[in-house]
Amino acid sequence: MRISTARLPELSWRTAVILLLLASLLVPLIVGTDFFFPYVVPRNIFFRVVVELGAAALVLAISFGRKTLDLRSEPILWSLVAFLAAASLSAAFSPAPTHSFFGDFERMGGVWAWLHLVVFFLLLRVLRDEDWSWILNAALAVGFFVGLSAIWQHSSLSTASLLPAAFVAASSSTVGNSGLLAPYLLMNVALAGYLASTSVRHRRFYLGAGGVILLALVFAENRSTVIGLVLGTIVGGVIFASVGAASKRKWIVLATAGALAVVVAGITAGVRAFPASSMTRHVPTVLQRLALTNPAGSDESRTMQWRAAIAGFKDRPLVGYGLENHNLAWSAHFDPGIYKLDTDIYDRTHNQFLETLATTGLVGTVAFLGIWFAISLTLVRAYRAGRLSAPAVSILTGLQVAYATYLFFWFVDLNSTMLWILIAALIASRGTVGSVVLEVRGADTEAPRSRPALAFAAIIVLVAALYAEGWTPLRANRALAKIDSSGESVAQKFSEVQLLSRSSARQTAHTPIMMAQFVGSFRPRLEEIRANPTERRMLDSAFAESFASFARQIHRDTLNDRLYTHEGELLLEASHFYQSPAYEQRAIDAFHKAIELSPHRIEQRLALAGLYTGNRDYERALVVLIDAVKSDPLLGEPRYRLAEAYIGAGHGDSALAMLQTSLRLGYVGAPEIYLSIGKRLEFSGRSTVAARLYSDYLEAKYTEAVWDRSEAIDRPIPTADIAVAAHLPLLYMRASESELAIKTAAALSAFDPSRSKLVDRFVSDVGARRRSNWVAKNSLLPCASSLNARSRDAVAFGACGVFRRKL
Repeated sequence: MRISTARLPELSWRTAVILLLLASLLVPLIVGTDFFFPYVVPRNIFFRVVVELGAAALVLAISFGRKTLDLRSEPILWSLVAFLAAASLSAAFSPAPTHSFFGDFERMGGVWAWLHLVVFFLLLRVLRDEDWSWILNAALAVGFFVGLSAIWQHSSLSTASLLPAAFVAASSSTVGNSGLLAPYLLMNVALAGYLASTSVRHRRFYLGAGGVILLALVFAENRSTVIGLVLGTIVGGVIFASVGAASKRKWIVLATAGALAVVVAGITAGVRAFPASSMTRHVPTVLQRLALTNPAGSDESRTMQWRAAIAGFKDRPLVGYGLENHNLAWSAHFDPGIYKLDTDIYDRTHNQFLETLATTGLVGTVAFLGIWFAISLTLVRAYRAGRLSAPAVSILTGLQVAYATYLFFWFVDLNSTMLWILIAALIASRGTVGSVVLEVRGADTEAPRSRPALAFAAIIVLVAALYAEGWTPLRANRALAKIDSSGESVAQKFSEVQLLSRSSARQTAHTPIMMAQFVGSFRPRLEEIRANPTERRMLDSAFAESFASFARQIHRDTLNDRLYTHEGELLLEASHFYQSPAYEQRAIDAFHKAIELSPHRIEQRLALAGLYTGNRDYERALVVLIDAVKSDPLLGEPRYRLAEAYIGAGHGDSALAMLQTSLRLGYVGAPEIYLSIGKRLEFSGRSTVAARLYSDYLEAKYTEAVWDRSEAIDRPIPTADIAVAAHLPLLYMRASESELAIKTAAALSAFDPSRSKLVDRFVSDVGARRRSNWVAKNSLLPCASSLNARSRDAVAFGACGVFRRKL
């Protein structure tokens, strides 16, 4: 079915809707400054305001005139409404209903977001056949611009880095995230193909635009989209070969799809077999990443989320945790193995189907799958009605397969999902004839029906929505951005804290955490602030408002362990500022609650142990940290903290064992604790054991490159580490470990190449058995002379003092 090129429609309510729909397509180009999550919040609020204005225009048009809505033959619309109802039901029974309904600033999702997508679909169904060319061409034009931006970004990065194109970082264009840019470009590739199939006159133009966008998609380097593109092309090719005209062209299309699959599979197999070959360096990065995918290694963080989602579904199989609440399932079924791979904070499953299963249960999952079924049903109906050609139905079906494949590894996002909804509305318009708005025309004697009450209600709802879910979250978001900004004055930040405390915005899951971080930034000045009445009143107010914000958010989200952890840290700050045991006890209670909600996450255990250690209550700290070690024996940090507690409790050998294990596990803490244990060992005559600890510490921190004299360590070196490097060879020399003494002396050269002559002299003396020059020394550095020449060699002066200090 060809979409005709329409002239500018006559001014009417429909014109207003079309203009608003055209404006909504600018969403991927909107990036606000001074916003908290600038790539998410401004474009989501803009989209919602535009959709709300369009919905009001539609209601006003129906309120006055001979217009009615005919929604009887709209399976896609009703499937969307069914999913919205299921999501609302899930949110109503969610442990965090507000978050489920309204989401937060990081994602701007939830039921409220899906409601606007459903209304967006309805507004698109208002369009007549002749109106669609405006929408589709405008969408493609915006996508073309975004694609050009991605290509320019890739070219700029390649030029700036002087690296081959295959090694340049993924392009994110105006979307801000390459993983979310890719599906948006995928939608535009399909739009270009669809428009090319419906317009012979402009086919070359559309194919050229599609080629440019496809190149940008490659530069986005998203593996999921490439897999989806290949699968979608194959499915589309099979459909075209099955339903297309009996000609050679359909076999060419099928052969091209098969060739694409063979090429992609062959290249990825070659890269996987020969990852270090010269040919691999010229393969697009996305195919390299695809070839090196390892679900049991670097990509295991995704499968961890999948397992947590499945376990979360078992917890609440009927209605789930509620949209936007994957983090609750993740906390309840936390896998501490994530610490070795990635951040421990996940609010997405990175599998939309499993996330839907965990967050909306069976009810929501069936409804979500129903959307795909309705789209498929409408595609068949449109083709049978002759309103979609074989190429068009092949492209649109292939797109559904490609997007579903992408969603198997990612999640819905406004930029791409709004285009998916747009294409679903396009399919619905091909499945029926005309708009869903029926207008009575001609010499009908019946007077137009007026519904002023409906119109008045629409205006009231519009104003309320614009204020409550447009202006209010906008102000709150700007306030959060100012609190998070380093360029704002302290007085301005205090003012924004007060604004947030009075705000009724419901997307502010980050608000108490950001307020707590702001208050915590004053820790170095607590004594000074306590003595200043004006600043003390301001900080008193900030504490009170932060605690009130935590109380509100915890009431909304009672199972969120991270809220209790951050509240505990804020309570601990208050206990220091007010010198109040009551605040400290509340902090302990908050940490215990966080541990109860997520037993395998270590942050709350470490925070609680830190509190006990600060109070020198080492026995309680040991109990907490031993449990932290048991939660995942392969993590190094809990063992390091346990070593600190053992030192405080006077268990030196246990502390040594924990330090050695933590270093083997790859965790390196502050130098002071290694120096403390090392000095104790030397004092007790166990210098060789101390030397091994120092050696393990340097190697774990700087890798084996620390023993390579020809390779300088290109990063700042703490004075304590220079002291260890200058002291370590002497310990091995005294233990008659000449080879280790010579080997470890190289660390001082690696840290400071200007000391190479000094190291050469030591190596020569050790090799020639002239040890008398060094036996009485504590350091390779000229410590005696540095005492008299502090200004000339400050590094040596500081390092020499390290091993003269008391334990």
